[in-house]
Amino acid sequence: MRFISASSLLLALAPTLNAVPVEVAGGAPGLDVTLSQVGNTRIKAVVKNTGREDVTFVHLNFFKDAAPVQKVSLFRNATEIQFQGIKQRLITEGLSDDALTTLAPGATIEDEFDIASTSDLSEGGTITVHSNGLVPITTENKVTGYIPFNSNELSIDVDAAEAATVSQAVKILDRRTRVTSCSGSRLTALQTALRNTVSLARAAATAAQSGSATRFQEYFKTTSSTTRSTVAARLNAVANEAASTSSGSTTYYCSDAYGYCSSNVLAYTLPAYNIIANCDIYYSYLPALTGTCHAQDQATTTLHEFTHAPGVYSPGTDDLGYGYNAATALSASQALLNADTYALFANAVNLNC
Repeated sequence: MRFISASSLLLALAPTLNAVPVEVAGGAPGLDVTLSQVGNTRIKAVVKNTGREDVTFVHLNFFKDAAPVQKVSLFRNATEIQFQGIKQRLITEGLSDDALTTLAPGATIEDEFDIASTSDLSEGGTITVHSNGLVPITTENKVTGYIPFNSNELSIDVDAAEAATVSQAVKILDRRTRVTSCSGSRLTALQTALRNTVSLARAAATAAQSGSATRFQEYFKTTSSTTRSTVAARLNAVANEAASTSSGSTTYYCSDAYGYCSSNVLAYTLPAYNIIANCDIYYSYLPALTGTCHAQDQATTTLHEFTHAPGVYSPGTDDLGYGYNAATALSASQALLNADTYALFANAVNLNC
């Protein structure tokens, strides 16, 4: 892992593959998503509340988010197409009103976006588009649970030449760009977070490999020796990445180099480029280490972001369930690829939750 300082230059990074698509466990009422094609690579999503009560949910990392987040999964011949946007970690308390959407029963919201802006579709051909997962719901601006969402499976024929003209949402800074970043109090805070991440990840790796089966089952929904070994391997890889600030697979910005931070975003990762960036509230909102089970802190946020980066351990994780309630509602296969599951497990091992 490499810091980017005021005098450092960003190195070119090669894209890597994204994680597999998600599944929604159970059949509880939730949000129904109808996808349709409104242009060559432009997609319209209509999200409907199919429940019997009003629901207020976080629309960041979801439809209506203006940031280049993953709203749908794309497949060509059953192979997922690489996502080249960002994955954000959000605060779970004190969310601003503009991050929330309330839908009455039967009510809908609409969102339009261009899938070619966050994936390379210049090859054209038939693409399958689908979306499902869990979205956080809130009470008084605090995440208190989750609601499942699921879409239709949409097949579209993409014109390669037209897709190639779509501007990419994320423009990687070139070698000549200087970025003011890791120095002063932020450098000190991140160095502390990295040391804590090493300790948390190594302890969690040991617990995953040979610790309490009950705790492992709570978070990863299985006690399979294969899964325990995989979880331990990812956590050890995170510890190794966090242990060095001069080498490794990731580039870590102390501040918002790409302009995707907001009042609700703690940090974000660009998985295709193994880039991580902290936001202002990473430093102002989070303690270095929490003493509360299932709470957020700087160390587990950094751990969470490292798991997204496929250069650390491939495939990188997704955000399939956010917070304890959603993360522990996932299936075993989903939990294995959910970033927050690793952060929550490390927190639980550290605090003996």
